[in-house]
Amino acid sequence: MNNYKVILNEIEDTLNQVSKQVTEQVLERFLSKDAVFVAAKGRSAFVANGFAMRLNQLGKKSHVVGESTTPSIKQDDILLIVSGSGKTEHLKLLAQKAKDIGAEVILLSTQDSSPIADIANQVIKLPAGTKYDEQGSEQPLGSLFEQSAQIYLDSIVIDLMRELKVSETTMQNNHANLE
Repeated sequence: MNNYKVILNEIEDTLNQVSKQVTEQVLERFLSKDAVFVAAKGRSAFVANGFAMRLNQLGKKSHVVGESTTPSIKQDDILLIVSGSGKTEHLKLLAQKAKDIGAEVILLSTQDSSPIADIANQVIKLPAGTKYDEQGSEQPLGSLFEQSAQIYLDSIVIDLMRELKVSETTMQNNHANLE
């Protein structure tokens, strides 16, 4: 009946373990690069797409990999991959291609050691279970990772608002108006 309390406690415990130093480094990368591309699969894709939307509302260029309007990634860009396992084969291929072009790769994952982590310039570790773990969360599959990733990236948006001096009014004006 009070499962939301379990969920909230798990999210808080997970986010309290994220490195503040890594978060500061990631924030600086988002501030200094031209554009951010996001890629993910499954429910993690909803999280990544929501972050891309917020970046656009902040006035930063951001793109969802795979959309027909997504331009080429360039050397001064970032590819953010959201992958609980850090080993999704398609995302690994995207990471390697971006790295070969000279773009920075940031991985948001439960793992700081994985095939995608080996390619990434920066790994943000959210110590939450994945869909492959039966321990570590009372929630099914990768719910804790996805929820924690959403809140973590929303906290980055708040930091970016402050650093870029963007008001919520500006973000509302940048919000899609063809809905």
